[in-house]
Amino acid sequence: MPGFIKYLVVTSVLSLLMAGLPSLTLVTAVFWGGSLILAAVYLNWKQLLSLVLFNMLLLYLFAGGSVLFYCLAFFGLSALVMSLLVNRGQDYYQVQKWGMAAAVAGVTLFIMVIYATTGQSGTGEMEKQLNLYLQESMQEFEQSGIMELYEKRGIDREELENGMEQMIKTTARHLPAFYYLQAILASFSMLFLPVFLYRRADLERLKKRPYTNEIMPWQLAWVVIIGLALWLLGRDEMNSLYYAGSNLLVVMVPVSVYFGLSAVLFKLRQQKTVYRKWYAIALIILSIFFLPSAVIFFSIIGVFDALLDYRKLRLEKEDGI
Repeated sequence: MPGFIKYLVVTSVLSLLMAGLPSLTLVTAVFWGGSLILAAVYLNWKQLLSLVLFNMLLLYLFAGGSVLFYCLAFFGLSALVMSLLVNRGQDYYQVQKWGMAAAVAGVTLFIMVIYATTGQSGTGEMEKQLNLYLQESMQEFEQSGIMELYEKRGIDREELENGMEQMIKTTARHLPAFYYLQAILASFSMLFLPVFLYRRADLERLKKRPYTNEIMPWQLAWVVIIGLALWLLGRDEMNSLYYAGSNLLVVMVPVSVYFGLSAVLFKLRQQKTVYRKWYAIALIILSIFFLPSAVIFFSIIGVFDALLDYRKLRLEKEDGI
């Protein structure tokens, strides 16, 4: 019972912070989810559900139903699924897989409900707000003299506005991708926090491979391929296929870069010690000065490594799986 009270207090305080500090919701949600996963190690499933229900009640009372729905869709569902899996003794990668799946399902539900109630996914409203901000920015540019500097470089007001409006439209069209990235990042971070604490406490419930031995699930490589195919099919007309594909690619690029860097570091570790430092320095310098090319390179490595599984034999030997 003392353990239950401790986690009840911690998660309740974090729930109140989510309700009272909307600008810090993502950070607070990560610590809330991490605390819930930690609690899953020591509490039974009934106590765990009691924690979640009490936290949701606090959110509803202090922030309202809309905030509760948002937190549940983006963070709560994923945290609950991962906590229950940890409570049942599942391994790290099973917890991670289903936690990410729950995050994707939650955001999908959120978008569907928003579309059903408003007739749009929020992209139109976001575009209007960004256009208002653009008009305010243009006025500030004129008052501060920045506009004159642009004109001296051959860029007039109309050309600048057109460029910024196009950027706003592109950003708004990729709002769903930002939703999914936010939920996936939160889910990943929620699990990372207790894994770090588990390792320090010598608990084996969530044993994680070294980063250099991680590999992207092959199913995600096909998500990248489908996104690229849709992007190419709709590119000429810039239709819904194009934006569906580009949203998939925006979501998958950080994921594939994460695993691609893992594969590159794995190969780097195999080099002789005398050369390894220089290879690492060269990689860092090239990544800094040619960042877009580096992102593409790591993404491609991550996708092909997932499909062809270059490191499969080594992973089997080192991890015993």
